Amino acid sequence: MSGFTDREKNRERKSVVASFISDIPQEHTTGRGRPKEEREIKKRISLVVLPSLYEDMRRIAFVERRSISEVVSKCIEKYISDNENKLMEYEKIKKE
Repeated sequence: MSGFTDREKNRERKSVVASFISDIPQEHTTGRGRPKEEREIKKRISLVVLPSLYEDMRRIAFVERRSISEVVSKCIEKYISDNENKLMEYEKIKKE
């Protein structure tokens, strides 16, 4: 029966701690951890590429000490900057 007694003591301890925590003003409990940064959250996508392209990209990323995700992101950023005029055209089309 000692197992039951131990469980009851643990339950009592937890309820005391829970009541103590609930007595703390909310302003003190919300500041836990590092402050959240205002940054864009990454979106996870799937891509299909030829195995030879993937292997070359992986090797280049290894030499540059970058992740494949970084390499792909840089390529997409370059593609977008090279096609700024098409983005403006898209905005015009959507307004009509």
